[in-house]
Amino acid sequence: MKSRHWRTVVSTGLAGMSMSLLVGVGSAAADPNDPPETDDQHAAQDLVGVSIEQIEKDTRANALKIEKATGSAPGGRTAGQRVANDGASSRAAADPGQGGQWSAVLNTPVVPVFQAVLPNGKVLMWDSVSDQPVTTVPDHTFTRAAVWDPTTNTSKQVNVAGYNIFCAGYVQLADGRVLVAGGNRSAAQDGIVQTHLFDWRTETWTRGPNMSAARWYPSVAALANGEALIVAGGPATAEVYQTDTRLRRLTGFTSFDDRIYPFLVPRPDGRVEMVGPDNRMETMSTTGVGALAATRNRDGIDRSYGSYATYDIGKVIVAGGGSVTEDGKSSVPTRTAAVVDVNGSGTSVRPTGSMSVGRRQANLTVLADGSVLATGGQSSSVNGTIDLQNPVFAAERWDPAAETWTVLASASRVRQYHSTATLLPDGRVLTGGGGICGPCATKGYLEKNIEYFSPPYLFTKDGTGSPAPRPVIGSAPATTGYAQTFAVSTDQAGSIGKVGLVRLSAPTHGQDQGQRYVPLDFTASGSVLTVTAPATTRIAPPGHYMLFVTDTAGVPSVAKIVKLEATYEPVGTATRNDYNGDKNADIAVWRPSN
Repeated sequence: MKSRHWRTVVSTGLAGMSMSLLVGVGSAAADPNDPPETDDQHAAQDLVGVSIEQIEKDTRANALKIEKATGSAPGGRTAGQRVANDGASSRAAADPGQGGQWSAVLNTPVVPVFQAVLPNGKVLMWDSVSDQPVTTVPDHTFTRAAVWDPTTNTSKQVNVAGYNIFCAGYVQLADGRVLVAGGNRSAAQDGIVQTHLFDWRTETWTRGPNMSAARWYPSVAALANGEALIVAGGPATAEVYQTDTRLRRLTGFTSFDDRIYPFLVPRPDGRVEMVGPDNRMETMSTTGVGALAATRNRDGIDRSYGSYATYDIGKVIVAGGGSVTEDGKSSVPTRTAAVVDVNGSGTSVRPTGSMSVGRRQANLTVLADGSVLATGGQSSSVNGTIDLQNPVFAAERWDPAAETWTVLASASRVRQYHSTATLLPDGRVLTGGGGICGPCATKGYLEKNIEYFSPPYLFTKDGTGSPAPRPVIGSAPATTGYAQTFAVSTDQAGSIGKVGLVRLSAPTHGQDQGQRYVPLDFTASGSVLTVTAPATTRIAPPGHYMLFVTDTAGVPSVAKIVKLEATYEPVGTATRNDYNGDKNADIAVWRPSN
């Protein structure tokens, strides 16, 4: 479990907000035998300072030794594994209409530790630094990256020059570019101050502004005003990437600073909520120099290496993670889940249905219909990084209406530390990665590959496993403003039961700062749906979204990419020394003008 270091902070916002503790959701309790993990240990487990090609070489060698000794290659199913949910998953797999279906395993040019869905439907993925020929640059001066096309299963190499962005945080901006903050500078676990931008239109990288301090394992969240918030990774002062491409330091409060990705959720009131992995949540205002508006405890569980997903406006499910005593077992990840509601001026927390098994190092992914998919992970925390003896192969789906989980079909490969999962425009989920850590290399675990999961909504319910007839979007606007209506043509308009937007995903380490599901109001007439766009940017930050229509049988369309656009106007300035660049410049603070 990652160690925590909190500072005393005076709230400048809702000072009167009460604090409460919800202890023992699902009868879980923190395990006192779970040792804290220092930053040095964290860096060592990530093999900081070792090239990815050396990691691949060493891992392959160990994998061959293990396969020779045991008859089974690491990363797949073996006879000695204690596989959770295997019986329920096998029954689900017999009917794809009940359990979904997994694809074959496909090799990738990089280990997809980081994924970002692009507005053209392709996926940017990267891992770390590799050894180049002796005539080129040494370690930590570039990053191995690729653009993967899910329609053709082909890729293009798009390496980062000059810096290693392993251990960085990132999110898609309003124009679809990917903002990447921080990374790894050296074998001494140092972060970097650099930010990078990936332009999906040209498939090229450029440098962004330097942050005021180096970051390693930060999170980045898109904001309602087109800006992006950067939190944690070392520095105790958060920063904001502005629409004028400069950075503003939030000196009004001391932020979460640990070198572990915080779970950041933009709130419908314009502020940002940190809902995990720590038990203590924070409500942050990012206007001007910022303020800490409120703090409260979530559910009494430290959910390190758990996951979360925003499945409705202002509603977030946080599940799994940690090392607890639960169901009579010690040092296991919790199977419990909680719903955090950040609508209104406050924050409420309540327990929801628990997963059938505890998961650590898993991914929660918002699906096309607004439900949530859990994939991968380990069911034991004895080794907090990986546990190849206790993998979770079975997927599970959480139904927001019933607030229950259903066990689905099982993947072929172990997906634990450094694995990712993301929703694609065609309604499938791309899962991949795993490995690149000390115990991973020793145990021969490195997953330089992906699998696709087709959820049950893509199949008929008659037991034949046939593809379900899908509604088809004939046309939809490429862009729309807020609080406006727009037309979506579909021959199935009369049978559509749900219309929703899903923001493009940006998952790594079990957390995804990009994804959120936004339900939309609509009416149907003939072959046209008249859809109402989100009322404000606070409900749905500007940027590109996948527009899905789902019929009354629960089958979604292939998505159209729609860009939510807003214009901005300056509303004030931050003090000059709150910017780490030009000290003589006034830094504008922006808000949507429409």
